[in-house]
Amino acid sequence: MGERGGTGIVHASAGIGRCLRRAAVASACGLTLLATVTAAASGAVPAQPYGTNDAGGFRNVLPSGENGLDNGQQLTEFQLKGTYPPHYTDQLPLYANLLHGSPTLTNAQIGEFFKDATFGVKEGDLASTASPRSDVTIERDNGYGVPHIYGSTRGGVMFGAGYAGAQDRLFLMDVLRHTAKAELSSFVGGSAGDRAMDQVQWTIAPYTEADLRSQLNNAPVLYGAKGTQVVEDVNEFCAGINAYVAEALVDQSKLPAEYAALGKVPTEWKPTDVIAEASLIGGIFRQGRRRGGPLGP
Repeated sequence: MGERGGTGIVHASAGIGRCLRRAAVASACGLTLLATVTAAASGAVPAQPYGTNDAGGFRNVLPSGENGLDNGQQLTEFQLKGTYPPHYTDQLPLYANLLHGSPTLTNAQIGEFFKDATFGVKEGDLASTASPRSDVTIERDNGYGVPHIYGSTRGGVMFGAGYAGAQDRLFLMDVLRHTAKAELSSFVGGSAGDRAMDQVQWTIAPYTEADLRSQLNNAPVLYGAKGTQVVEDVNEFCAGINAYVAEALVDQSKLPAEYAALGKVPTEWKPTDVIAEASLIGGIFRQGRRRGGPLGP
């Protein structure tokens, strides 16, 4: 995610997302699109040409694909025909073949294992354009369905990241926020494994809702303007997720099939959910702290 200097346009190109890397410890998430989105409304933020303000190009890979959402119809088609939704597995061959490229991989072979991640969408490769809010435009490329997010404001980019992340991985994000709060078994079922995971998470990060809220409230006090910015970013990110959730509740094609299988519906995201997930990720990589949390000392 980077700011477009001198243009008033902020651009984000993310591949992963597959969960949140927000709050004080991150600022990106996984993104995708299953169908063509209605064209951006008049006056929406203009996207920049491919390669604009890019540092020279870079590559990445996201196994197994950008899209992690299957709605009810797509789940049925998979069960009957074995067909996957668009961009569900199209990066898996790149990633899997890395095993055969090591240890003799050379610079000349990078393109065989990692996809182009240059800022913007190549001419002729635009799959869809959406403007979920007036200060943000999201373009998806046809090749891998990667979202490229442009905002006329910083808040617009954060909102767009949340919206696009929910498009790509809403159910997985929901699993992660429940796991982060040691509530996985109450969300997906009380199997022995789920209960054990909840117990482990509670021993690592035993934060109540009040604890998580306190971390947000204290961020400006502890970190000044940077802390205030983090809180604003998190609020906008959650607003983007909630905008997609509101759409999915009335449009079944946007709703992950897992919710119906569990007899549940997605609920509103709160900033404290993001802070809890930061604790979860910190714990996984042994960088979290039992005291203070991701935004505390």
